[in-house]
Amino acid sequence: MHDVNILVLQDITVIFFFATASLLLCSRLKIPGIIGYLITGLLVGPNGFSLITGVSSVDTLAEIGVVLLLFTIGLEFSLQQLISLKRLAIGAGSLQVLITIIFFTLFYIFTGQTFNRAVFMGMLIALSSTAIVLKLLVERSELESPPGRASTAILIFQDIIIVPMMLIAPMLAAEAETSAVQILFTFVKAIVIIVLLFVVARFLVPPILSQVTKTKSRELFLISIVLICMTVAFITNKAGLSLALGAFLAGMVVSETGYGYQALGNVIPFKDVFTGFFFVSIGLLINLDVFIAEPVYIFGMAILIILVKGGIAALSMNLVGYPTKMSARAGFSLAQVGEFSFILSSVGVTVGLLSELDLSKFIAISVLTMGATPFIIQYGDKLSNLVNKLPIPSRIKNGYFYKAGKRLPAVKDHIVIVGYGLAGKNIAKVADKFDIKYIIIEMNPSTVREENAKGTPIIYGDASDEVVLAHARLKYARAVVMSYADNSNTKHIVEVINRLYPSIPMIVRSRYLSTSTEFKALGAKEVVVDEIETTISLLSNVLNLYYLPSDGFEDIEKEIRNIDVKRNIKYRSKRDQADKSLGLAGVNVGSIFVPVASSLSDKSLRDIDARYRFSVNIIAVRREGKLLVSPGSSFYIADRDELIITGKQVNITKFALEFEESKDLH
Repeated sequence: MHDVNILVLQDITVIFFFATASLLLCSRLKIPGIIGYLITGLLVGPNGFSLITGVSSVDTLAEIGVVLLLFTIGLEFSLQQLISLKRLAIGAGSLQVLITIIFFTLFYIFTGQTFNRAVFMGMLIALSSTAIVLKLLVERSELESPPGRASTAILIFQDIIIVPMMLIAPMLAAEAETSAVQILFTFVKAIVIIVLLFVVARFLVPPILSQVTKTKSRELFLISIVLICMTVAFITNKAGLSLALGAFLAGMVVSETGYGYQALGNVIPFKDVFTGFFFVSIGLLINLDVFIAEPVYIFGMAILIILVKGGIAALSMNLVGYPTKMSARAGFSLAQVGEFSFILSSVGVTVGLLSELDLSKFIAISVLTMGATPFIIQYGDKLSNLVNKLPIPSRIKNGYFYKAGKRLPAVKDHIVIVGYGLAGKNIAKVADKFDIKYIIIEMNPSTVREENAKGTPIIYGDASDEVVLAHARLKYARAVVMSYADNSNTKHIVEVINRLYPSIPMIVRSRYLSTSTEFKALGAKEVVVDEIETTISLLSNVLNLYYLPSDGFEDIEKEIRNIDVKRNIKYRSKRDQADKSLGLAGVNVGSIFVPVASSLSDKSLRDIDARYRFSVNIIAVRREGKLLVSPGSSFYIADRDELIITGKQVNITKFALEFEESKDLH
């Protein structure tokens, strides 16, 4: 017995050693960590260096990993969350899964597989990798972008649909003679158990956890949470359902009590370790001989899955009303085979739907699709642009069920707000308060329909599309505001706007300081960095707790805003910029932005006669980023010029008001 324990400990140590090295290498190469675990399994397993002996022990740890993984998904899942994403999660998600299963079922039947095995293979391929996709979207600051939200919604649906798939898998087994009545009975039994568990969750679990939390013992809380997880999993298993289903339901039970996030924080470290063992156990089954024996089949299937699955995901989003470009970008990010497919495949081996050789081939194909995902997402913009250039009918390009809103009235000197999330809504709210006109560009058709019904000046479309920008009357706008932090898409929008309308100021939101220089280089006038603003807000609140004067904080704020001199990110006022460039430190210098269609546009400085009429001097003009110093009396003012002026502040203000009077647009 003692020797057996030593061998298990030795195997775990070997796995941890190789996993550490593999994960470190994957991190350096920016490859998903799941690949590192699979490589670990390959190296230490029977198809590698045969460094471990207790494969059954690894399988046991892997099963615990599956239970904890489903438990954490249950903790993060709520019915309200699914309802809020109803169009994408339920609509596009169900279409993507169903169409993928149908396509690959027909494909495998055509290649000679039985109907049941073909359906099971379709189910395996239908699932994408939540872990890989979300990690890459977060790293690229694209999680909150329209394609990012769309991908996340479909991934949530896939994470849920794995549960009924695991119920269906045993019914598809060749040796199982399952009638329609038996299938119906199994689902009714599952529903009854779910209802009973939620009754328990409402009336029994909350008071128990309330008493546990009053002890303020982290150990007791953790043990209680694990007890609930294992108890529910045990009950469902005894009822003839899977452990994984029980774990998922247990997570939902705890989530409904209000203690879900605390439980999640306690369980995640254990989940990460044990799910690592699961992926290692899958890696143990990787057989390089399969690659060598059938390279054309393995690589051919990987390419087929990426193209077909990505296309189906894009089509599914298009069918529920999203434009082709956004659908393609989000769809191809879901083109890989996911980690839950490995869980489902292990069930398939257990019930006889897959042989060990079939599993080896499937794992080889899956690993290739996973490895290709970072590159697919990296070049997602270019891929979606290529798809959008295809001769596709405009009705399909705009989304099948989208109906354009009323044509907006002719406006000028307005703000174009790109994105109508929380930031966009707040900008619009303040604009309404100060009677500033605006037009919103939004890619979510549901949001556009709702806001159109309220009379909000909003249009549907991609802000990088010239037709959409023209519809938003960008030619006559005072400025553009990018309200969401989508690094890749925002770059493309800034490039297009700067090419079409180089004089229009663009205020861009950037999540990270490191990307703001790129926006400046592409033509953005101002870049608001989430990292910087959050730091300043946090620090201000901390200093307020110590009742420190606000005067000293201004220097600290200035230092933070200029923290990255190497990247040339400067957050100085217009007056500071004018002082530095013109050598007028100590002189009252102001600046005026000439609105579109101002009554003074297209007039010469002689006609305006600012010195005589307002007692101010126009000492420079900034036009399309270039500073013109000491313009002559014959110089003509143009829309969107920035006039740099000296004089008393009261006179500068009076002069600025003259520009607000507008002329009719032709």
